[in-house]
Amino acid sequence: MLNRRTFLATAGATLITGPMASRAQTNPSKTLRIVVVANRYHEADGLMAAVCNQMARSLNLSLPYNVVWPRPFPPDLSVSQKPRCLIDIRKKPLDTDPSARMEIWCIDDLAETKGDSSAKESAMDKIANYGSAPDGVVAFGTAGYPGLPSNDGCATIGGTIFIHDASNDASGPHGNWSWAGQMDTLVPSKTPASFFSSVAADQKMLNTISLEMIAPQNHAASVLQLIIASDAVGISSVNIPDKAPYCDIDTNAIVLAQQKGAKNITSVETTHGVIRAKWPDAPFIYVTAIPNRVCHFPDEAQNNYAQEFPSSHNAGVALKHVMAYFVSAIAP
Repeated sequence: MLNRRTFLATAGATLITGPMASRAQTNPSKTLRIVVVANRYHEADGLMAAVCNQMARSLNLSLPYNVVWPRPFPPDLSVSQKPRCLIDIRKKPLDTDPSARMEIWCIDDLAETKGDSSAKESAMDKIANYGSAPDGVVAFGTAGYPGLPSNDGCATIGGTIFIHDASNDASGPHGNWSWAGQMDTLVPSKTPASFFSSVAADQKMLNTISLEMIAPQNHAASVLQLIIASDAVGISSVNIPDKAPYCDIDTNAIVLAQQKGAKNITSVETTHGVIRAKWPDAPFIYVTAIPNRVCHFPDEAQNNYAQEFPSSHNAGVALKHVMAYFVSAIAP
């Protein structure tokens, strides 16, 4: 039984805190804007196949809506101002209101860049103009994985980027794009380390991701899986001279990144860094499909639908399952 003093103290606390608690419950937090940017159309097609499939959905994601897909290439400029779709993200499946809204974009839908980094950056102005500054940015695409053992068909997720200026690696015409002060150095992500550790600790989800992955045709990894780590580094080589051997460019970039302290390189490609530079203040991750080993693009993946599509699909599977963790990590 409460005595008079205890009762009055409790009642007073209720009178003081009750309305504040009520206001907190009736003022929903901001819905975060998450932009997912793929480089090539076939990469985005694999991602769309994964997030649109009714057979294997993430309960944290809504059905895609405002869908503008399939998309033509070269791009149809009448729809290039729109993302491929919108998807609501809930931190927990039973949440009434979404915590974030994810937009899926593809640079190939916005402009025909012919691989030029400056043109890619300009094309992404359409994404920037679509809404407020993004609260989170995800670069999506295909890449080579270093080393002799095959990880073909796996997906990798990391945050740190190393942008290599390859203009002097070979002779020939080249672009001149740069990110001031951030070239040929490790650029850490603003994404909290808790995102990476939370995903890595969820073994049930990792098993689900592996079970939904599809083996590519050539040299598939012995175990299809998501490879994620807070110290993972993605390399993006830019300003590559025309007709320069990609193997030489990639090999040189790997050596330079290692000299700068990279110990866990999980993605070697051309565009993640350009996407990272577009929104330098936003929390960033890359979600990469691995269709080939570094220096083995011609013999494992080039123009091979049965290699490229499963790999992009598998990275899409990983993305749809980890997005609730990403939102939880970056939410204020």
